[in-house]
Amino acid sequence: MKKQTPLLCALLALGLCSAPLLASPLDGKKEPPKQEKKKDSADSPDKHPAPSGPRPIAIGTEIDAATSLSDCAGNAHTIKQYRGRVLVLVMWSTTNAKSVQMQRLAKLAANYASKNVAVLGLDPVPGESKDAKAIAEALKKSGAPFSVLLDDGAILAERLGASALDEVFVLDGKGAVRYTGAVDDDPKGEKAEKAQAYLAAALDELLAGKEVANQNTPPNGGALRLPKRKPAPHSTPKR
Repeated sequence: MKKQTPLLCALLALGLCSAPLLASPLDGKKEPPKQEKKKDSADSPDKHPAPSGPRPIAIGTEIDAATSLSDCAGNAHTIKQYRGRVLVLVMWSTTNAKSVQMQRLAKLAANYASKNVAVLGLDPVPGESKDAKAIAEALKKSGAPFSVLLDDGAILAERLGASALDEVFVLDGKGAVRYTGAVDDDPKGEKAEKAQAYLAAALDELLAGKEVANQNTPPNGGALRLPKRKPAPHSTPKR
């Protein structure tokens, strides 16, 4: 065997020493590509959660004519007895009896009484809806020219999908819902004559035999406290 030259030995030694430097840090295994985090889309469901809470009853829904509630004086009122008239139901409580919206509604009730329009308050607040005496006192102090019905258990309020105090529901002469929402767009009484009178406009259109142009507006009163319902128990199917 021929002797290797010093130069050749030096090159071989250099190659062996540099081999580890050229090896992959993962011993031949390829490093997995890094995954970029997906940006949240503007249309992602998490960005636009579904609205919670009750929804107002559908326009055109007819309220059962047999629905009957008593006022704080003990007088019974049925939906049937208001057939042939336009009926305004407003979510009322002793806490909002003197609100700006209630004061404006009291004037409206007086102005439209001769136009075949009736206004009734509806008190579905737990505990309060049983206290006829407290309701009568608050109603008297407010000077409102309409009766307040005791909706104990919030049966009618929940049927209407009510969610706020001062919220109104207008029924036509056949007992069908034609408008839901606010009295106007000025709950604090700051706009004076510039306020948009939603309820008055709806009543005028109905009395003229027209369709209500603006059938739903957002209620702008305080939150309406309703009875808490226990969830229905889950039944386990028998095997």
